[in-house]
Amino acid sequence: MSAASQTKPQYEVAASAEIERRTVLDRYQILDTPQEHAFDRIVQLAALLLDVPIALISLIDADRQWFKSRYGLNLPETPRTLAFCDHAIRGSNVMVVPDAAQDPRFRSNALVTGDPHIRFYAGAPLVTPDGFALGTICAIDRAPRQLTARDAAVLTALAEQVIHELEVRAALGEMYKEVSEGRRATRTLQGEGARLEALLNATGNAVVTADPDGCIASLNRAAEAMFGFEPGESVGRNLKTLMSQNLDIDLDIPTSPDAGIGWRKDGTSFPIEVSHADWIDMHGRNASGAIVRDCTERRRAESELRSRDAADQAQEKLAAVGRVAGGVAHELNNLLQPVIGLAQLELDSQPVEGSTEQLETRENLTTILDCGAQMRSIVRKILMFSRKSNPERLQLDFRAVLERACRFVGKLLPPGIRVDMVIQSDVCGLATINEAELVEVFTNLAINAAHAMEGNGTLAIAADRLELAEGSVMPLGVQAGAYFRVAVSDTGRGMDAITKARILEPFFTTKPIGQGTGLGLSLVYGVLRDWNGALSVDSIVDVGSTFTLYIPITGTH
Repeated sequence: MSAASQTKPQYEVAASAEIERRTVLDRYQILDTPQEHAFDRIVQLAALLLDVPIALISLIDADRQWFKSRYGLNLPETPRTLAFCDHAIRGSNVMVVPDAAQDPRFRSNALVTGDPHIRFYAGAPLVTPDGFALGTICAIDRAPRQLTARDAAVLTALAEQVIHELEVRAALGEMYKEVSEGRRATRTLQGEGARLEALLNATGNAVVTADPDGCIASLNRAAEAMFGFEPGESVGRNLKTLMSQNLDIDLDIPTSPDAGIGWRKDGTSFPIEVSHADWIDMHGRNASGAIVRDCTERRRAESELRSRDAADQAQEKLAAVGRVAGGVAHELNNLLQPVIGLAQLELDSQPVEGSTEQLETRENLTTILDCGAQMRSIVRKILMFSRKSNPERLQLDFRAVLERACRFVGKLLPPGIRVDMVIQSDVCGLATINEAELVEVFTNLAINAAHAMEGNGTLAIAADRLELAEGSVMPLGVQAGAYFRVAVSDTGRGMDAITKARILEPFFTTKPIGQGTGLGLSLVYGVLRDWNGALSVDSIVDVGSTFTLYIPITGTH
């Protein structure tokens, strides 16, 4: 017989190896056995350390995968044809699927397209001392993610712990029940405790455990650093000294994150997010644990993002309105020129004294010219807001032009309004602006303030200099740097939130019909935007409003 004829086909070798593997699995007498605390603790630990909603100990039978222990999943088993773990046992290392929906092997799998909607999978083979892979310990998430080297090491260590438990269970037989209920030798307990402590300290997540009385049983190193305790210092304290009493933990959904407040040893508080789990300890009592995440930076980032989005939306809206209004105003201006010019020519041709008909014609032409002048003023404001006109900007001594603008505005106000002006000594330097535009800005602010105060009150103008850091410029929509800050405050009736939200919109006005165009503040906003500055508004009903101008400092004397 030739050597070729003595060689078995590959499929026969694979089938033979599979039969031998299942024989070894049967030898452990583990399939279809009840839940056991030792294995349940391992999957709970896997879920906590890897921060996943589902963790399983899966054993691969002939045509099914059966779960010896499961966390976050109600299914006791699935067909082998759907099992990710069937793929994992064919290798010796941790198998990782970052996004099952993008993996050709799994994207049409019923466990991916339907409940439990698997996206991320990591499975470490459970390899017996004689080299047979019986199944896996696996971590599953419903969102795509990557597995770090640390997480892979944790999963491998837990797989070794599962095999150790299987070996102990097989060796002890009926005695294993007593071992699993907590009557291990002291030496074994100490070894397991040291192993679990090492795993907990290896994770970067803060892990807190509590006893049945709600007292702290342990904090890992990350948790001690988060809450400011020395090793062992927090043990025995009530868990409420670490977490807000208002923290609502849903015990029916062990992995659902809950928001709350964390309390450091020094009494300071910070926002946290908690994923909670509970189990039965070695004495048969309820115990609990949680992964705690400090959400300070995330909340700050989310708040800044919301502020930036709101500011961007407001700027985009105003810019869009400005573009439309500017186009319309440009056309109106073109049409307005001949109307005003021809009306003036016709008026000049009419005698100052004449027939009743001639005097009536003269009066009508004068009305046309007055209305034309008003319309031209409105068009000019629209063009300034939309920046269809481009006034020349120069580097000017800001303190000098500010003082001149304030003096001019003071002459416009009714006698019942007092002007208080305070310009700090540090207001010195150059700003790239147009002085006529600055006067227009203060004129509009002053006129609005006078209307809000109904002719009686105080208009306060305060100017200083400040540095805006990166963290504070986002709501304003400007670059970090040095700015002149000018606050214009009145003692008028103030604005509610709805009015404040719309106050910069072109043509929005709170004045009676015929008494305002609704373009003043839009113009102020447009001018400052063109100067690379910003405008902020604060207002309290029945107290008053403050409009704060931020104007970039572009040079020194």
